[in-house]
Amino acid sequence: MSHEISRMYASAEVAQAAVAELAEEGFDEVFVVSPPSKEDVPLSAIAAQIAHGRVHLSDAKIYAQGVAKGGTLVTVHAAFGSGMLATSILESHDPIASGKAEPAPEVLWNEATPFSSAMMVPLLLDDAAPMSRVIGIPALGGSNCSFSGMLGLPLLSDTGTMPEGRWGLSFLSNNPAPLSSLLGLPLLREDRRKGW
Repeated sequence: MSHEISRMYASAEVAQAAVAELAEEGFDEVFVVSPPSKEDVPLSAIAAQIAHGRVHLSDAKIYAQGVAKGGTLVTVHAAFGSGMLATSILESHDPIASGKAEPAPEVLWNEATPFSSAMMVPLLLDDAAPMSRVIGIPALGGSNCSFSGMLGLPLLSDTGTMPEGRWGLSFLSNNPAPLSSLLGLPLLREDRRKGW
């Protein structure tokens, strides 16, 4: 798999210097499109010539305008792992604006988010409910919504009264063993434990 890198140069001589340096480094898929010798060549013909170098036609139409104005386009198809070298060679020969906007450089490391940077995953800070989106459950919002309401359970807290009576147990009790009392089980007594 290769990556297409294109740069426009003001003259054919500068473009040929870039092509020679690319050849020294072992790049063999290099395409050069110089301005036509005739002035009445349509832009579509120039774009077709650029597209012949395996450039997307939409990009070729943009580059064709620069070639028609006298620029020389150099396109190299760099194999995986060699794109940075090809780009640095092309940039070292002072390219001119091609008319096509270059993508913004990707930031690989961010000190503020080291884990997200290391895992190369975007932050979820802009998402108010990331887990709801991931598992497909709508987020609960508003003052009357709750997780227990979604499951059909009574609320554990209410703005008016304490929910002590909802389960038949009070939150605070004088009973030292509420579970044993509720289940009717006797407690271990002091004298039984001494016998063990």
